[in-house]
Amino acid sequence: MKPAEIWLICITLAALSLFALLIFSSLVRITPPMPPAAVAGSKLWREYGCMECHSLLSSGGYSALDLTKIISQRTEAELRQFFAQPPPMPPHSRRTHVGLTAEESEKMLAFLRYVNKIDTRNWPPPPLVEEKRSKERQNR
Repeated sequence: MKPAEIWLICITLAALSLFALLIFSSLVRITPPMPPAAVAGSKLWREYGCMECHSLLSSGGYSALDLTKIISQRTEAELRQFFAQPPPMPPHSRRTHVGLTAEESEKMLAFLRYVNKIDTRNWPPPPLVEEKRSKERQNR
């Protein structure tokens, strides 16, 4: 092999290595790790089967609200009250909302706060019903 060919191979390998390093670094998780309270809330979310009706990040059930950005839409006091005294569900429903203790409510709120911080780039879009209601309110 000629010295020029060896240099070409070395430069090519270096460029490929740099490219692989850049790809790897761009795929590293950007979202910060979940705090322990949010992990505990996530376990409650799964334990009580919330995802059977509700969805987070468009994953889960679709018979109830998507709760991805619920922290931005409701106050924490409203959510605590909902968790403590959940409303009755329609009679045809097999599931019921579980009343949470104060400690469980704080864990669930920590989980929902964490999910709320995830950049979803405005996804999911608001339901059409909410858009119509907001337009009707503006016209009044």
